[in-house]
Amino acid sequence: MNKHENILRPIEDRTLRAQVRRQILDRVLDGQFKPGEKLVETALSSQLQISRSPLREALRELVDQGILISEPYKGFRVRPVSETDLKELYSMRTALEKFAFSVVWPLRNTENLDELDNRYKRLMAVRTDGGQASAIECEISFHSWVYETTEHGLLISHWERLSNLVRIYMSMHHNLHGSRGPFADMTTLYRDLANGDSLDAMQSHLDEHMAQGFDSVLSAMK
Repeated sequence: MNKHENILRPIEDRTLRAQVRRQILDRVLDGQFKPGEKLVETALSSQLQISRSPLREALRELVDQGILISEPYKGFRVRPVSETDLKELYSMRTALEKFAFSVVWPLRNTENLDELDNRYKRLMAVRTDGGQASAIECEISFHSWVYETTEHGLLISHWERLSNLVRIYMSMHHNLHGSRGPFADMTTLYRDLANGDSLDAMQSHLDEHMAQGFDSVLSAMK
C-alpha cells in the first residue's frame, strides 16, 4: 500500500490547477511530503482523481515557486534542505526584515498597526484550533505585514520569492515543536515591539528570533 494513500482528497471540477497546487503545498507544510521526497505522479493523479495534465501544471508552478524541484528523467521532489541553504535563508531573511522595519517605522499609523494586530489574532487562533498548514500560512501573513506596509515594490517581490522557501523551513520547525512550540511568546513580543518606540529593540529582537529559529530547524535537520 502506498504510504500516501488517503492523504489527498478528490478534486472538484473547478480551478483544477489551483486546487492541486493548494493540496500538495498543504501536504508539504504539514509534513506529509518531506524535504527531498519524490512525488509519484501516477499515485497523485489517482488519489486526486484527475488527469496528469493539470497535475503537472500545478507541480511546475510549485517548482517555479521553489517548493519543489524537477530533475530530468527523475520527476518531481520536494525541495531538499541543506545546512548551507538554511544559513543563506536565515541571513537573507534577517537582513530583509530588519531593512523592512527601518523603512516602515515612520510609516506606522493606527490603521496599519490594527492590521498587524488582526493578523496576530488570526495566527494565535489558528495555532490553537487549526492545522499545521493553516498555521504556517497565517505565520507567513503575519510576517508579510512589514513588507506590505513599506509599499516598497522590490522589497515585497524579494519577500514573496523568499517566503516560499520560508514555508518549508517553518514546516520543519512545526514538525519539531508543534504549532505553538517554544517560540510562541516571541510572536507576541514581535507584535508589541512593532507597536513600540524603539526601532533598535525591534531589530535586536529580529536578530534573536531568527537565530533561535535557525538553531531549532538545524536541530530538526540533524
